[in-house]
Amino acid sequence: MQPNHLIPISEFCVHHHVEIAFVNSLEQQGLVETICIEQAVYVQPEQLPRLEKLVRLHQELSIHPEDLDVVSDLLERLEGLQHQVTHLQNRLFFYERYTN
Repeated sequence: MQPNHLIPISEFCVHHHVEIAFVNSLEQQGLVETICIEQAVYVQPEQLPRLEKLVRLHQELSIHPEDLDVVSDLLERLEGLQHQVTHLQNRLFFYERYTN
């Protein structure tokens, strides 16, 4: 993959007002993946929404980087449950429509 398709961590940190050490700690916890090419660290565009979400949780809710893995896991579970509820509501609507 060409580096021009990747986002430099240094630019991301400047834009989002976070330290590079913060992103490094997220990478060490396995919350985001980074790529090192020629002593420069990059993040893939697919990782950007997750990384931005973690930054917002840290900045807006003052969640410590060490606790972001727990919060992220809980949010993913919540989103999965919301998806299940929507799916079940749609099925219920389908069956109610044909039984009435």
